[in-house]
Amino acid sequence: MAQALSFEALVPYMTACFMTCATVFLCVAYWVIGCIYNLYFHPLSKFPGPKAAAITRLWHSKHWVGGRYPQTITSLHQKYGPVMRIAPNALSFSSASSWRDIYGHTTNRATFLKTDWYNDGTHPNLASSRDPEQHSRMLKLLNSGFSSKALLEQEDIIQEYIDVLIAQLNVHATGAKSADMTQWYNFAAFDIVGDLSFGEPFGSLKTLELHFWPALIMDAIKALAWISELGAYPWLKAFIPYIVPKKAMAGRVRHWQYANDKITKRMNTVTSRKDFMSKILENKEAQGVTTDEMQAHASVMVLAGSETIATSLSAITYYLCRNPEVYKKLTTEIREAFNNYDDIKGQPTEKLSYLKAVIEEELRIFPAVPFGMPRYSPGETVDGYFIPKGVIVSTMSYASTHDPVNFHRPYEFLPERWLDPNCKDIKDASQPFLLGSRSCIGRNLAMMELRTILAKMLWVFDMQLTDDNLDWNRDATSYLVWKRPELLVKYTRRPGIYVPPIDNSE
Repeated sequence: MAQALSFEALVPYMTACFMTCATVFLCVAYWVIGCIYNLYFHPLSKFPGPKAAAITRLWHSKHWVGGRYPQTITSLHQKYGPVMRIAPNALSFSSASSWRDIYGHTTNRATFLKTDWYNDGTHPNLASSRDPEQHSRMLKLLNSGFSSKALLEQEDIIQEYIDVLIAQLNVHATGAKSADMTQWYNFAAFDIVGDLSFGEPFGSLKTLELHFWPALIMDAIKALAWISELGAYPWLKAFIPYIVPKKAMAGRVRHWQYANDKITKRMNTVTSRKDFMSKILENKEAQGVTTDEMQAHASVMVLAGSETIATSLSAITYYLCRNPEVYKKLTTEIREAFNNYDDIKGQPTEKLSYLKAVIEEELRIFPAVPFGMPRYSPGETVDGYFIPKGVIVSTMSYASTHDPVNFHRPYEFLPERWLDPNCKDIKDASQPFLLGSRSCIGRNLAMMELRTILAKMLWVFDMQLTDDNLDWNRDATSYLVWKRPELLVKYTRRPGIYVPPIDNSE
């Protein structure tokens, strides 16, 4: 018969049990006290928003990696108003004035610096650099590649790929055939940015197969979405490789390696051809720029110069096909403005006011970067509210452009709002290229590409959406940038209209 344990023998077990219970109790008590503080005593407790968001960052994290973050935050802004608490120490804004307050140049105000969210473990680039002096140096280095002079020098390269796009659509997307324009716009955008960045295209428009790098980039972006959010939990840092989806993390690693290989090859190529890198490489040695920094710049240029362009072209095509009156007005303007296909270039399209309004409206209704770029408050006012130092603030671009306070009928595609002098819309609420020193360096290039591609396509073709069930807002998901749904379009070549031939030479 087993002998009963003595009291003295039970003491260690009782002590261990007590310590475990006490630890659990203290952890629960700490969490409960933290929740009460966040809800009722935190400096942001006066701001509206979901209670779960005020209690814990986990609410934000769930939606951030869920693929519907822009739509979710937009619907909540319409419930709670132009300022909303989205995490214990973070506010989201949707007003026009918040754009200026957070991102604009304002005298006698401290700068709203970028947050730790931009620290993703890679070398800082023009988009991610948090240090204003470092960013200023980078901007000076890269500006020459995006100047008006550089744009004119690059236009022939861009026109060449637009012509190939038109020629291929004439063969593969006319008659009874239709084409997934989500893919075709990727072909064109990546070929253009590849040639401008590295002196050679990815070859997609000729092979009609998407180069492997665009797929890697989307995986890399998804991984970045996870990494940036997990950065809010320092104790999880060591576990990031195990938490981030394996496919996304593997794509991120391959993306950076391929960017390094491409920029190294371009740096070792001697050419008189003008592209993004020409002026940059001329000034590289004088400014002491490392290969790691050049790789980082190349990576962001490929992303910014491809995904955003392809996204905008896809959305414009969808909304034109869904709005026959807009489509008719735009095609009429383009076809009356030019006598010949070869006359359609960047500068002449600048005069097409309705085309520009269509692009502005697309950038409003479907901004390529649909989330808020986070900044630390230096202890300043935003939209009339004093925001304590260290609080994370941002203007949610998708929410701002879909707020009925800023735009009437915000979910309708109405280019006329950009032309009507009597329109009361608060157009400053749409800032697709951001403001101030952090505004998009490639804005003029992007607008020229969009104008010219659309003008040439609509000069040559009539187009028709073949999927009546497609809903762009419903079907698009977002992981920093949009993952676009399939966009099936059939083209009809206008009688007697010139189409450039396909060049099969290598």
